[in-house]
Amino acid sequence: MHTTGFQLFFSFALLSVLLPACTPQTLDQKTPVATAEMANRSKQSLGTLQTGRALYISHCGRCHEHQLPASVSSEDWHIVAPGMAWNAGLNQGDERAVLAYLLAATSH
Repeated sequence: MHTTGFQLFFSFALLSVLLPACTPQTLDQKTPVATAEMANRSKQSLGTLQTGRALYISHCGRCHEHQLPASVSSEDWHIVAPGMAWNAGLNQGDERAVLAYLLAATSH
């Protein structure tokens, strides 16, 4: 009986460690967080980058699969982001925030 109880306990303990490792990351977890370092390097305010990240997560996957910022070059983000922002119905301020975030996250 001790062996069965121990095996059951060990199995639950092992599952509690391994199961989270099998859980896929959410977009929020995969997308780089805006940091003070990113803000300093990009010469953008941290608030602008945080707003851009939030808008990117909430809007940029509605019509297509999200592309992580580093998966597209800075040059291409300059071309792609304005059209996608227009499609998403973002105003110019929000478009600038998203582009600022994408460029800062691409060059990290």
